[in-house]
Amino acid sequence: MTPPDDSSRAETRAQYRFLVINLCRIIGAIMLVVGLAVIAREAFGLPKAIGYLLFLVGMIGFMLVPVLLSKRWKSTPKI
Repeated sequence: MTPPDDSSRAETRAQYRFLVINLCRIIGAIMLVVGLAVIAREAFGLPKAIGYLLFLVGMIGFMLVPVLLSKRWKSTPKI
């Protein structure tokens, strides 16, 4: 078996990073919705304070973490 070349490694790394960024968005959205459900109806028997915490963490995970990861992982253009 031949060792992978640099372009295939870069492509694999890009796919992995894309997956991680989208998982952060999905998990953040789920936390956001669960937090709203807890705030609105005290779902799952949790107090509203936990709902606000879930909402805040979900909002950060949905909006801020993917932007920070993409800035950190941004590749330099090859000329």
